[in-house]
Amino acid sequence: MKSANALLILIGLLVLGYFGLIASRPSLRNMNPMEVMQALLGDTKDSLRKEKFVTFKAPDLHYKVSFPGEPSELNFFNAWLHDSIVPLPCYFMADNDLGFFINETQISNADAPGRTALPAVDRPLMGQAAGNNESVAQSGQQDVLMQIQDFLGTQSETMVKNAGATLFAKMPASSGGGRYWGRAIEGSTKKPGVRYRLQVFYDEPNKRLFAISVVGKPDEIQSLRANQFLGSLQILP
Repeated sequence: MKSANALLILIGLLVLGYFGLIASRPSLRNMNPMEVMQALLGDTKDSLRKEKFVTFKAPDLHYKVSFPGEPSELNFFNAWLHDSIVPLPCYFMADNDLGFFINETQISNADAPGRTALPAVDRPLMGQAAGNNESVAQSGQQDVLMQIQDFLGTQSETMVKNAGATLFAKMPASSGGGRYWGRAIEGSTKKPGVRYRLQVFYDEPNKRLFAISVVGKPDEIQSLRANQFLGSLQILP
């Protein structure tokens, strides 16, 4: 009986503490309990609008990107905090209106695109002489580019599907002055009224896939700060 009473008292104190917190912090009043928890964990700021963008590079990763402050890692242990379009683990920052996310994935040799079906010197073009190695090599390169394009399409669409999101616009993209092929995708997340922009790039020589995304209110994902984040990505060797 005593333990039951103690439990009821504890629950009552937690409820009073929750409503006391809501009363003392007006910015939390329109949030659901999950969003309040995010704010208490210091994981979501009320606003990042006035924060200065600074260049970030993780010591073990191969990109630089500008965040509005020092990012945190979103992983399988705290994935419930935010709906991410990019795979986990990733680095991120978020406020109540917009989230910034980036992931780097090493692709295995078995899954990597960029392989021709037959060695270029052994496969002549239709209508070409078998000894025309220049034309054959050109055909092989076209095959590689097609494989990369198919790979990017599959990878980006899989990210969207795994996040429970929908896709309604996609187009080719590139990074590094055209050195890295990519895809640019837009759509809606599984949360009503929340949209995303996703860009995926492939570093073919090093077999690395980069996914960078903004997630938030429809007007915010098209804002200057969203464009600044997406446009700041630098892929490193």
